[in-house]
Amino acid sequence: MTGSMKTTILSLISILFCVHLVTAQTEVEKKIREEMWERPAPEFKTTQVPEKWKNESAVLLALQREYISDYNTKLRGISPTKVFVQKLSLHFRIKVQDKAAVEDFSEIEFNNKSVKTNLFGKASEYRVIGIKVIKPNATEKEVDLKAAVKTDAGSSSELKIAVPNLEPGDILDYFIAIRDEDLSISEFGDEETLEGKYPIVSQTLRYRIHRLLNFHAASLYGAPSFKTSAEGEGTSYILRDQMREKSPDILWNYAYRTSPQIRYMIRKGDDKPDMKKQAQSLLSYFSPNTSDIGFMMDFMRGNFKNEKDIRKIVYELYYMLRNPIYLRAYFNVPQGKPLDVGAAGNLFFYLVTKYLDKHDIDHQMILVPSRRMGAISTLSNFQSCDFVLKVNTKPAIYIYRPTPFGLPNEFPELFEGMEGVSTSSRANPGPMPKSTMEQNSTKYFIQLSLHPGDNTKLDLKRTVEAAGHNRYYHQYRVVTNYDYLKEYDLPKYQVQSSHLMRDIIKDYNKEKIKYEQRITQDYNDRDTRLTKDIENDLDVKVSAYKLTLKNPGMWDSSPKVIYQDEFTAENLTKKAGPNLILELGRLIEQQTTIKDEQKNRRVDVYMDYPRSYVHEFTLAIPDGYKVEGLENFNSKVENATGGFVSTATLEGNKLVIKARKYYLKNFYPAAEWPSITEFLNASVNFYNAKILLKKP
Repeated sequence: MTGSMKTTILSLISILFCVHLVTAQTEVEKKIREEMWERPAPEFKTTQVPEKWKNESAVLLALQREYISDYNTKLRGISPTKVFVQKLSLHFRIKVQDKAAVEDFSEIEFNNKSVKTNLFGKASEYRVIGIKVIKPNATEKEVDLKAAVKTDAGSSSELKIAVPNLEPGDILDYFIAIRDEDLSISEFGDEETLEGKYPIVSQTLRYRIHRLLNFHAASLYGAPSFKTSAEGEGTSYILRDQMREKSPDILWNYAYRTSPQIRYMIRKGDDKPDMKKQAQSLLSYFSPNTSDIGFMMDFMRGNFKNEKDIRKIVYELYYMLRNPIYLRAYFNVPQGKPLDVGAAGNLFFYLVTKYLDKHDIDHQMILVPSRRMGAISTLSNFQSCDFVLKVNTKPAIYIYRPTPFGLPNEFPELFEGMEGVSTSSRANPGPMPKSTMEQNSTKYFIQLSLHPGDNTKLDLKRTVEAAGHNRYYHQYRVVTNYDYLKEYDLPKYQVQSSHLMRDIIKDYNKEKIKYEQRITQDYNDRDTRLTKDIENDLDVKVSAYKLTLKNPGMWDSSPKVIYQDEFTAENLTKKAGPNLILELGRLIEQQTTIKDEQKNRRVDVYMDYPRSYVHEFTLAIPDGYKVEGLENFNSKVENATGGFVSTATLEGNKLVIKARKYYLKNFYPAAEWPSITEFLNASVNFYNAKILLKKP
């Protein structure tokens, strides 16, 4: 066969395949559209909103989720093969009632629709989407999906499409239908809340499960139960829910701990799985461990050859693997922007446990559930869980995957107090430690004076200290990439044990020099950004901002981030004839205000972590003025949930105001909500307080 003939035949095959693809796509989409739009369930013909929801931004008239599992026989080569088939469809019908909802639904994101064909052109795998807008006069316009564009970086979806000419009063009706197949049965679990941003007139969840699989479901927090019936070669499970109100506007709420929901599993076997045993099975993946720890061995031999202190060893390993040099060596992470690096992958745990095993340091891997979802025994999957390494010293050391500012013995607040699972051969690891409000603290020490030449402005000099979970917010605001790289510019991290490490260290030093050369510009950019942030935080106009970083808070020996800044603020001082009104309460930033509809609470309170905030203002009182209104800044509300305490005193020619707000716990039963609101209201009163500088 000549080359030209071969090319011609291959081209012809390609053309024929494309024809089959288009034909199959047309037939599949036509059939699905008929099912979704021409023969829908009665609720998908609804056009009217219930009277009680006339003033809602949008209302879901109908929502349907359907999952079908089945078997099919197809040719693989020349032999028939039994394949496992899964179908999933989601269908929404939404009445858009105001401009806010128009904006919310004017763009829809989804994964790229695709249709594959088998040998005979019959669709074997597909993802089909349909979107249409129904006007009040009943005219319908389908959205052309060819206008879809790629989503922005970081989006979980592949494509997005604008919904043109969407207006209040329109109905948006759209669906996605997916079919997939595999040689083996897929076992999985998931959860669905029945509440959402908008109220729902009617929603149906339908699962048709093949007889070789079982469906295990739990209805929680007032959700209705599934009804079952035989269907084909399996069982159909249907849940119908009517007139579901939108999610309530609740502060400090974990929806999956309070909202009506279902949690289900689809799997082989009659019995509901023991999630603890499944977690232990998952942890078994950490053995055997064949990770290459050569760089780690070189680092420790070169710097800590005779070290016996386990705590010292573990901490140094953590800091080494957090270092941009070793992130590059082990995780192939570029060194140029260390603050953009996310949490290290599971390789981190493999590396550390391999080193600990080699040196007979007792430890255990733990799978820990998130407080947002609840105990492991209640879960339907492990997506909300993560690993934590526990080194069994006294006291124990907990190691979580490194982040730029993470420290040993710290882990995400959502794991605090949760009972984890270790391998079956280990003792129960017990609950994860909880942090305290003293550990998670932020302190502001502020020197205030009237601006020379313009007493409608205030000059502020602040010292800010933040620790524990509170510090991350400040670190990402004030620490630059140069500051970070400079912290790691230590001789112990320059161990050149191989050509690879020499090259990586060389690149690290190049990056540091590059940032040194542009340090002035980077600091100016940071100060400009912080100027805008402070203007938003304090609702003031800021000028002449300048910041000095004292400590980045990157090491256990100095874990607080500390910085000093100074600036001039407008809008805090007002003239009243010859007198001045100073709105000093606003220096603690906007406080949580409890709305009327939030005063009564039926669900428990889930905060991320205990925390405290201290503010101390010292105002130099100008000559010729006396102070009135000190009583506005004196408050004391303390109870078992937390407190707000403030004082205002005169010390010579200085006014000293101190305020402390603190939350004692990360969880409160609903019955304690009135106690929480009591000190929250006290902080709001302080925020609104003013003093008068009065001319005698």
